Amino acid sequence: MNKTHDGDRKKADVDRTVQLTSKDISQADLRAALASVKGGSDPAASMKLIEYFYRRIHDNLPYDQTILFEYLDHVFGRIVDGQPADRAFGFEPQAGKR
Repeated sequence: MNKTHDGDRKKADVDRTVQLTSKDISQADLRAALASVKGGSDPAASMKLIEYFYRRIHDNLPYDQTILFEYLDHVFGRIVDGQPADRAFGFEPQAGKR
């Protein structure tokens, strides 16, 4: 994992993020969530990925860049192919997978 985000945080942010980062997600969990998103039938998996990356980046903690780039490649590719963002990010199941 590479640490890639630097920035200043306010005390309120620090206090809030203690709660947000109390549970780390393993690389196996991240890979499983990514596979579910690519399968197109698990909105909770997409939210798990987004929450993980948001919290890690926001808290200036290391995160798995490989999985982030794979996730973004998948999402951006679907958007370029004409899918709505909600579907591309995995919040809406793919057609036929509800």
